[in-house]
Amino acid sequence: MRTRSYWRVAATVAALGLAAAGAEGCHWLASWAFAERHPKDTIKVEYPLAADRLVIVVYAGTDVLFSAPAAPVEISGDMVNEIARTLAPRVKTIIHPVEVVKWQESNLEWPNMSLTDIAKAFQADVILYVELEQYTMVEENSASLLRGHVRARIQVGQAAAEHNPVYETHVETLFPEDRPAGILETSERTIRIHTNRLFAQAVVNKFHDYQVEVRGGRS
Repeated sequence: MRTRSYWRVAATVAALGLAAAGAEGCHWLASWAFAERHPKDTIKVEYPLAADRLVIVVYAGTDVLFSAPAAPVEISGDMVNEIARTLAPRVKTIIHPVEVVKWQESNLEWPNMSLTDIAKAFQADVILYVELEQYTMVEENSASLLRGHVRARIQVGQAAAEHNPVYETHVETLFPEDRPAGILETSERTIRIHTNRLFAQAVVNKFHDYQVEVRGGRS
């Protein structure tokens, strides 16, 4: 059974995200949301993530934090939502993202700690570690085109495991995928909100079966 704190985290982050997205609504986003859909294929799980108490830890370098200081907590919040939506009841409790960020700020040497030691610091049995290698919302070599681009190394560690990580992969997300958006079409805030959500979804998709559209098929 989930704890009250778990549902509070998921509900709060979801409400904030929906409110932000609604405030940034635009014709461009509506046209993307209602774009033509295609037949779907099933992608099998890569690692069946399960935890009694999960901690999500996002590492961002100084270059990312300088341009996007809220990136770690925003990404963690979207992951809480996505895990609550797709991995229940395999994941029972998740440490609040704000609590994790406060711990990081008060333990500046934490990046030198092992996955096992970080998990134990939160009394968690499983740690989901996200190392942001790239986090940008502006198209490369352009000052007037927007496109979210997130690339990260993903690791899962278990506090009781003899060797960590027990699973590792890389995830990369582009939004919009087909082309960058002009600054007159949308805003950096809208791009960031949807990029973060799609990135969180791509990460959590590694932990369960999911469907993808088959391009080139009949609509």
